[in-house]
Amino acid sequence: MKRTLTTIQKKASKVLLLAILAGAITSCDSVLNYNEDCDIEYCVKFKYDYNMEEVDVFAEQVRTVSLYAFDENNNLVYLKTDEGEQLGDGNYVMNVDIDPSQYRLIVWAGLNDESFAYPLLYPNQSNIEELNVKTFRKQATRSHTEEEKGQYIVESSLHSLWHSEVKKGVTTRNGKQQITNVSLVKNTNTIHIVVAQVNQSGGPITKALTEKTFECAIYDDNGYMNYDNSLLEDNLLTYKPYNIQSEMVTTHAFSTTGEPAKEYNGVSSDLSIARLVEGQKPELTIRNSTTQEVLFHSSDLIEYFKEVDAEKYKNRNYTLQEYLDREDEYTIKIFVDEKLALIKTVIDVNDWIIQINDIEL
Repeated sequence: MKRTLTTIQKKASKVLLLAILAGAITSCDSVLNYNEDCDIEYCVKFKYDYNMEEVDVFAEQVRTVSLYAFDENNNLVYLKTDEGEQLGDGNYVMNVDIDPSQYRLIVWAGLNDESFAYPLLYPNQSNIEELNVKTFRKQATRSHTEEEKGQYIVESSLHSLWHSEVKKGVTTRNGKQQITNVSLVKNTNTIHIVVAQVNQSGGPITKALTEKTFECAIYDDNGYMNYDNSLLEDNLLTYKPYNIQSEMVTTHAFSTTGEPAKEYNGVSSDLSIARLVEGQKPELTIRNSTTQEVLFHSSDLIEYFKEVDAEKYKNRNYTLQEYLDREDEYTIKIFVDEKLALIKTVIDVNDWIIQINDIEL
């Protein structure tokens, strides 16, 4: 009996030794004394393919990215910012000192103190509710009216801004690297407001269109963004052009079926605005610079964006909000005649002709 127990004990000892050796080979404390670092390298990989082309252009466009990690109580436990040309390397990943898959991640990319105000947060001190971004605006000096239009002005080209939120994201393994993938959504947009002059009578142009003929503005209270990219209560911002230039305007608006697009003299006003959100009602007003008479007014620009070519988003099964998030450039063309009077028949939105009578101005 004693011999039998001894044999069993010897076999058990061998099994235990093999288990210890197997564990040691895969651990960083290997008794075999391998001189290699076998710690897991935690990384975050960013991409920006949430665009109309559905192509990742992170390396081409993004030059600063800030990662915030919050625990289950929404307290900040870690943050890191990378910037510069390293982000342009197609192999760029952010190396972090935590396992990002265990935390709620908020990412702001493109933060720039020339365009946005954002808080300075500290690990173990700050909460997620503090993480919000505000579009810079200038406050007008006038105070004789309570109307907010024209009081809080954005008239510069905003730096491109992106956002992402990941709640314990999915990871992949590449050797020793554990990679958490983060997809960005762009928040900033460029809107080109174009006024083109069409000589419908064929006679002389009595009033020529110039860069100073009309002035335009877009109004929206969309400049204050929360940690989850929702909009916080904000003042009504007045977006004004950062660039105005004369150009030849091409459109099918006055071409018959089968005819090529026609060219007209026009003036383009470029405005840079914050995120477009379904349910908001951004207004557009175009006035005569001299008389201040309103040439064109829309109480809800998003209604026009709904009407764009179905191929733009409906045939791709995008929701309206997904289209607004993917598209970052819009061109709205309206038309005046040889006397600078509005032609009240059509407008051209992103090269899609809309019958103006179908939408309430």
